[in-house]
Amino acid sequence: MVSKGKTAAAYGSWKSPFSAHTVATASSSVSMARVDAAKPTRVYWLESRPQEGGRLVLLSKDVDDYADATLRELTADPQWNVRTGVHEYGGGAYGVHNGVVVFANWSDQGVYVLDTKTEGAEPRRIGLCDNKLRYAAFAVHESGRFVLCVREDHRESDIHAPATLVAVRLPAAGESGPTAEVELFGDTDFVSSPVISPANNEIAFYAWNHPEMNWDATTLYFAQLELDNDGMPTGFENLRAVAGAPGELRESIYQPRFDGDGVLHFISDRSGFWNPYYLGTEGEVHWSLGNPVEAEFAGPEWALGESTMQPVPGRLYSVAVTYSQAGAGRKLGILNAATHAIEDLPIPGWSSVGSLQLGQSRSGEPVLVLIAGGPTEPLGLFTYYINGISPKRIAGGAASSDMGDAFTGFVSVPRQITFPTKLPPFSTGRDASAYAYFYPPTNRDYCGPADELPPLLVLVHGGPTAAASTVLQSKIQFWTSRGVAVVDTDYGGSTGYGRAYRERLYPHFGEVDVMDSCAVALHLASQGLVDRRRLSIMGGSAGGFTTLACLAFRPEVFAVGASLYGISDLEVLAQETHKFEARYPEHLVGPYPAARDEYRRRSPLHAADALACPVIFLQGLEDKVVPPNQATLMVDELRRKGIATAHVEFAGEQHGFRKLENIVRALEAQLYFFGRVLGFSPADHIEPVPIYNDPSQ
Repeated sequence: MVSKGKTAAAYGSWKSPFSAHTVATASSSVSMARVDAAKPTRVYWLESRPQEGGRLVLLSKDVDDYADATLRELTADPQWNVRTGVHEYGGGAYGVHNGVVVFANWSDQGVYVLDTKTEGAEPRRIGLCDNKLRYAAFAVHESGRFVLCVREDHRESDIHAPATLVAVRLPAAGESGPTAEVELFGDTDFVSSPVISPANNEIAFYAWNHPEMNWDATTLYFAQLELDNDGMPTGFENLRAVAGAPGELRESIYQPRFDGDGVLHFISDRSGFWNPYYLGTEGEVHWSLGNPVEAEFAGPEWALGESTMQPVPGRLYSVAVTYSQAGAGRKLGILNAATHAIEDLPIPGWSSVGSLQLGQSRSGEPVLVLIAGGPTEPLGLFTYYINGISPKRIAGGAASSDMGDAFTGFVSVPRQITFPTKLPPFSTGRDASAYAYFYPPTNRDYCGPADELPPLLVLVHGGPTAAASTVLQSKIQFWTSRGVAVVDTDYGGSTGYGRAYRERLYPHFGEVDVMDSCAVALHLASQGLVDRRRLSIMGGSAGGFTTLACLAFRPEVFAVGASLYGISDLEVLAQETHKFEARYPEHLVGPYPAARDEYRRRSPLHAADALACPVIFLQGLEDKVVPPNQATLMVDELRRKGIATAHVEFAGEQHGFRKLENIVRALEAQLYFFGRVLGFSPADHIEPVPIYNDPSQ
């Protein structure tokens, strides 16, 4: 349908203010907010900077400073990149107490201390000062004598790197050089999230063993720290598992938190959904909600340092929480675990709320500090006064309404859809439903020809135990504002819908996700919303695998695909991946090598003969999660078959693209390649991408 006042033009060829450069600069984002418990008027956060090679910079300001009068850039020197390699995915890269910041630096994986109270102070390296050691999840003790953290030891092995909970001594004034590390716990394959009670020296943390992932089963530990005469830990007293003990209820436990009275709160999915709980005086576990609720108060912890629950100072048994139900947006509230009641707080259309912290304004009012965003607003750092004052952004990208007239009328707002699909064994025709978010083409200046439907791009999120996000993403608007419809799919195995839904993928990776990705595309085509002949698919990492599997095993569905650092050979992944995911394939496919035939059967590489449509591959050459040879193997096979393919490699990039120039090139390469295949000419000036077996040459 031609709209009045708009120019009719081929879908995909529309002019858009969302250039690849705009998308890349918008990739600068805020993450991991932290309030200093000893100075609750101060908030800290990380900012990624693609224009500086993707480094993460630590900043700080007062929680009620909206003019940046108190803003400090604490790691301005380019040598500092506040990022850790623990689990390869990082997270939890710094901690702070009373103005003392402890952080991990990417270049050497060292742990550093910075006293922000001292004018002109520079970060000093502490601990054992060995570049083969990695650190994360820092909890600075209120005495200022030590910091608890997770240490990963890569001195002898990467795939078997021991994970240990350690106490690192903080140096005295003027002291330099290595400081002592005390090993406190190392009995499991993984350990995470140490917290110290503000009421005493009690400690809690969670841990787990192979072959589990932390969203499958973890154990919550509780103990008393034993300190020597110098105030340094020497070990634990009365260490015990208080939830999720081996041999007991299998549950995924996250985010241990002590409130000001020493009550331990945590999140568990023992009911089938991640709900909040607390520990009673006799060590018994209580439902904070009174009864289980079909809502998710947490998500999978690929990275350390997640925060969707925080105790409220001065309110016994009260915690601030954020949660979602069936993937439909987020809610924010104050939960009183004693009365089991949640006081919902109004939020301005946010679909993502995280990095939840409790602070205090300079006038003494309690303030929630959080990172949030929604369909028309990218992630930003906000303050939210519990007394009802409207949320205010204090850092991060501007909402679409604040971007200026150049972007007005170009933002596509998604709607959640439920679509029919099948569950395995597919031969019996078991009916089910799955979820996705549909973004229609949106451009104030253009509409499609009356006799044409838009092409569709199916996005497949990575993980695969993860979820689509409806926060304003310029990388999606890049496509929709040019006339390409997008659907972001929460295929079976995604999070946000409870354990049963996310375990649909066990052990059916490469089957359930493929079925759902194809089903949503065909569903939208059957509804007359997109062009059945121009369905495309794109995914990164595990989503790249699903993309390739769809193209190989369902070649009749899609016309073109893009794999970003995706997996083509599951067997290679089972043999070469890193420690965190070393046993993940056992859940997704089966034990290796016992299930080797199944790994090969589901690998797109071994079904390349069935693949009949063009594919573009984009890969970082320093990727340790998905080795670069995964893309090379597939490209070689497609070239041998004579199928059009492109292969763009990025030196210096790991699992994902962080550098501005590489983000730009990756987006433009995909647009160029898709345009060549789907028959549209982008309005952008794009450097051509070399295409092997290009039929037009």
